[in-house]
Amino acid sequence: MPSAAWDASAFAHSLVRESALARPDAVALTDGAGSRVTYRELLERWERLATALREWGVGPEIPVVVRLERTPDLVVAMLAILEAGGVHAPIDDSCPAGRFAAIVEDLGAPVLITDRETPREVSRRIGRIVHPRDLAGQAPTGAPAALHPDNLAYVMSTSGSTGWPKGVAMTHRGLNRLIRWQAADGPAGLATVSFTSTGFDVTFQEMLGTLGTGGRLCLVTEEVRRDPEQLLAVLEKEGIERVFLPYVALGQLALTARRTGQVPSSLRQVVTAGEQLVITDAIAEFFDALPHCRLDNHYGPTETHLVTSLTLDEDSRTWPRTPPIGRNVDGAHVHLLGPDLTPVAPGEPGEIHVGGAALARGYLDAPAPTADRFLPDPFSPEPGARMYGTGDLARLDGDGLLHFLGRTDDQLKVRGYRIEPAEVELALSRCPGVREAAVGVCTLADGIRALVAYVVAEEGAAPSVSRLSASLRQSLPGYMVPARFAFIDAMPLSSTGKADRRKLAEVPLPESADPGETTPDGDTVADAVAAVWRRVLGHDEFERDEDFFDVGGDSLLAAWVVTELSQLAGREIELSVLLRNTTVEELAEFLAAEPATSPTRRPTSELITLKPGSAGNVLYLFHPLGGELLTYRELARRMESPVRVLGVRWAAEPAGPGHEPSLAEMARTHHEQLRAVQPQGPYLLAGWSFGGVLAFEVARLLRESGQEMAFLGLIDANPVLDPLSGLPLAETPYRALLGQVLEEVDRRAADGEDSVDIAEFSSDRDWVGLMGGAPAAGVKATHLRRSLAMARQSMGALAAYTPRPYTGGADLFQAGATGPGTRAQLEAGLRGVVGGTVRVHEVPGDHTGILASPHVTVLAEAIDAVLENIGKGNDSNGS
Repeated sequence: MPSAAWDASAFAHSLVRESALARPDAVALTDGAGSRVTYRELLERWERLATALREWGVGPEIPVVVRLERTPDLVVAMLAILEAGGVHAPIDDSCPAGRFAAIVEDLGAPVLITDRETPREVSRRIGRIVHPRDLAGQAPTGAPAALHPDNLAYVMSTSGSTGWPKGVAMTHRGLNRLIRWQAADGPAGLATVSFTSTGFDVTFQEMLGTLGTGGRLCLVTEEVRRDPEQLLAVLEKEGIERVFLPYVALGQLALTARRTGQVPSSLRQVVTAGEQLVITDAIAEFFDALPHCRLDNHYGPTETHLVTSLTLDEDSRTWPRTPPIGRNVDGAHVHLLGPDLTPVAPGEPGEIHVGGAALARGYLDAPAPTADRFLPDPFSPEPGARMYGTGDLARLDGDGLLHFLGRTDDQLKVRGYRIEPAEVELALSRCPGVREAAVGVCTLADGIRALVAYVVAEEGAAPSVSRLSASLRQSLPGYMVPARFAFIDAMPLSSTGKADRRKLAEVPLPESADPGETTPDGDTVADAVAAVWRRVLGHDEFERDEDFFDVGGDSLLAAWVVTELSQLAGREIELSVLLRNTTVEELAEFLAAEPATSPTRRPTSELITLKPGSAGNVLYLFHPLGGELLTYRELARRMESPVRVLGVRWAAEPAGPGHEPSLAEMARTHHEQLRAVQPQGPYLLAGWSFGGVLAFEVARLLRESGQEMAFLGLIDANPVLDPLSGLPLAETPYRALLGQVLEEVDRRAADGEDSVDIAEFSSDRDWVGLMGGAPAAGVKATHLRRSLAMARQSMGALAAYTPRPYTGGADLFQAGATGPGTRAQLEAGLRGVVGGTVRVHEVPGDHTGILASPHVTVLAEAIDAVLENIGKGNDSNGS
């Protein structure tokens, strides 16, 4: 290691500081939901955390584990760790607890920065667990760490051939050369979306490469990352100019743009990396519609980060189907070598070896694997120089461009992740009922590559696919769990006695039934349901016992699913079915069941479990305008209080003119249902928007009947004034707006349109706020019409409602984006009808955004804190 430190300004994170000092009031971070962080705020927050980290002993060569959602806290943590001189060690969201604990133990990290519950086995191995918001009062000192260029900047975990992950240890020298090359390669200050998984080194290009040139970084949720249609909408809405996408995500984005006709006109640069780029027709069409947007193909393993780059010509019609990976970038020296480590002739295949400043130090605390891959570099004049043998084959063409040819070993690339088959095969061999196993890849529709497992089962003990998947998820991250399983009688072997992967690739994989062909047989119905999921989700990386909302589903896509299921069943399936039956297997069983032999009267008020818990401690969440409960799905999942969360749904069909129930009548119906289920208090009630007003009126009825109210939570809700406009409820224009959309839906349905595209209404912020989010493109008219009719009915009931005083107290969870004037009016109106104490808890985001990631985590924590206070015997509602 050199004896002299670099000047502090030479490090990559110092570029971000320069941006912050040059333009402190410029926006550095957005989240697509209205929240903005300026460079001044960003600098203050990361200096505050860096100060705390130094006080806790973090400095050069000391790792800090980070497990955060894609929020500003993630960016703050990265910059603070680098500023303190520590080593950034991110943990992927899908990392199982056991693997997480083992990585933490290998790192020997003293600090974990996280925004979620930490597994017990991890807590035992780490000294300090910190939530980013714990440091609000910390005074920053701004003292820079004394760093050397060969100190570690980060450690990334990759799949290991020994059956355990390896930690790639990258130095500041390597990170600095990458970010400075990225900053010089193209226009500065581009608005960039943060898409890449935090476990990828490309994250540094996105974050430091954007903020280091004064650009704006837009952080998107996991839901947006999984949904190409939502991603397209964010790209357009936020004016995004640059995006880093693995090939699969780029292909899905292009297909979605083709289907919807929506092209993000602001895009100027797309960077793809992680696996072989294939120019599909959809990708060519996508860039043909964006003549001012360039496509860059990057190549580089984690051990070297970026090695080569190619910017494709402007005319997408001339692009080759598999473009070259380009030429080496600054700091990366590329050698194509034969088995004897001598250069191959131009045009001949050779293994890529990389030398120069691009190299990592090696694998953390693993000298043997490091020595195996990081070899002496005979082509460098520097004493002790090394080169990394990538295992990737390439050839050099006459124009000096490198063409990727494949691997020299069995290593696989799926969805941009590098996977060692041995690690997955070892995990498979430990599963009950598995005698032998091998792993390969298969190509699905649109060129998407998926992991496939070939399994020889123990005699008489063949495991099910769902059981294998569940077992693997206990030890492997999600991307390493095979998407396909093929059961074979015997493992084909090569002449060397190893699994013959060429013969395995010829094994036919299980095929799904035609989604239009269903029989009473449950398995065939399950095939049909799975086919619906594939169409709706845009991928098939799910198992039949997995939760729809865990594999990319959301409330918008759910409407599409139930429409498709209605067609399969030949009868109307309601949206609430997907809350009770969230897996393929459960839905198939529901569809295969015989309808009731005699009609029964459906209850008007209906309870649905959103989160299991103690039967003696129940939180009731009341439905918003449309009568459904999917809006609360994420909130219930994020809450950690030991309560059962039940959604209160309005199950009746919207009434005709002159027969609409009043809000008081709806509340009395719900009140009767609650008393039937829970005869005695104390009661915990809450609701968002219209649901909050319902909760208020039901709470009033409960107090009136002598029952104890322990908690009334109003989530951006007000029984006197509209939280969106601040106007009295009777004066809001929203019922007319809902009526206009409803009339348009009816008109199109009368013209024979089965699906409805209401993009022109979805651009209206008030409309989106009313409906809890924009409807999915192409949503079926029947479902949209019911939701709209129910919303208009509820809005009419709300406009005619005059609240009577409630003698208890209330907790108001106020959207932070509400202006100060409107906020003061809302609080004054609420205090006028609440006799007890009103406590206000500010939650970041706007009216709709507080129920979406990342703000929903803050909301859940705020509600948890209030409920915990009740549990300690304190009187939360002033009753």
